[in-house]
Amino acid sequence: MSLRGEVVAIGDELLHGALLDTNSKWLAGALERVGVVAQRFTVTGDDPALCKEALAGACERADVVVVTGGLGPTLDDRTRDVVAELLGGPLWFDEASWQQIHDWLHRRGRPVPESNRRQAMLPPGARALDNQVGTAPGFAVRVGRATLFAVPGVPREMQDMVQRHVLPATAALPGLTPTAHWWLRVLGPSEAALGERIEAWMVPGRNPAVGITASGGLLTVRVVGTAATAAEAEAACAATAAELRGLLGDWLFAEGNADLPELLVQQLTARGATVALAESCTGGQIAAQLVDVPGASAVLRGGVVAYSNACKTELLGVPTALLDQHGAVSEPVVEHMAAAIRERLDATFGVATSGIAGPEGGTADKPVGTVCFALATAAGVRSWTLRIPPLGRKFVRDRAVYEVWRALLAAQRAPTD
Repeated sequence: MSLRGEVVAIGDELLHGALLDTNSKWLAGALERVGVVAQRFTVTGDDPALCKEALAGACERADVVVVTGGLGPTLDDRTRDVVAELLGGPLWFDEASWQQIHDWLHRRGRPVPESNRRQAMLPPGARALDNQVGTAPGFAVRVGRATLFAVPGVPREMQDMVQRHVLPATAALPGLTPTAHWWLRVLGPSEAALGERIEAWMVPGRNPAVGITASGGLLTVRVVGTAATAAEAEAACAATAAELRGLLGDWLFAEGNADLPELLVQQLTARGATVALAESCTGGQIAAQLVDVPGASAVLRGGVVAYSNACKTELLGVPTALLDQHGAVSEPVVEHMAAAIRERLDATFGVATSGIAGPEGGTADKPVGTVCFALATAAGVRSWTLRIPPLGRKFVRDRAVYEVWRALLAAQRAPTD
């Protein structure tokens, strides 16, 4: 059995909706890669009693606890104090941590407020974890049955500290069970229809475990296996994926552990191919998700958010007569957009989108959820139309983006000339 992990995210801002807790998701994946399975996420405010309750419970249940947030210099940053109370001893001042805080601020020409000294206070028995991208040191300490790691809530500081300190320390713990993953990406069926087709593989207690995650019309079949060695876990996942592949048929369009934009960047890079984008209803989402991927500069030539008809005409040369005859949401228009952006930016692939995301704007012929796509290559331009369920503006736009990933990934399996 894998070591059990829990993540506790602390901060009133997470409860009030001012910030989204993205740290817990990232931490769960990082921990599982070294053999610790996250069994629970807890989000709590800054109230000391609530923090103490959350941390005490996590340390009773789990082998590894990672707590994010509450390590700043202000009075509402209470993680240090709460852990010290759980351990029954006073905080102690770590001179080395204070020097690092002082030097970090001094190198950037910033003043060193006295309140920053609070960040150098550690619970009894704690070992400081240095912070190379911020002022808040973390710490590691044993609390009950658990090894507790306290890290900053700022994502870039958290990720750096986890990679340099938490994962190496966790990987050295006894009792780890290697875990492997494989994702199969599906577009087309409902979650219920997909579940019925693969329900024999989704029984509780199966290893590898099989489950379905739905997001914006994209369905991901998750295969997660554990074994005595990483190679055995990977082999078990591969065997299950092979069994499922035949059942998924044309619904299946991508596989692997990378997110879809990352997978596309990898494939375009390997092929030496590039892409240019002419987005209307997707409003730049395709480009934004691509540039989130390191290395995207090698494959993304550029793009245009041609939202208005005037923009389509002025920037992409779409004839006014074509817009008048067919409307902006039409295959002839997106064909022209895709061909124009490909030619003007000298890309291997040109992609265009135009649609009606709602809640208004639909007609009997083109209801809300109608989205037209075009893909231009050296061989010509292909266009198609989807009627996406009108489940809200965000759903329609997200589903349209997934359709573009599907089309571009499929294009990598075809000749470009």
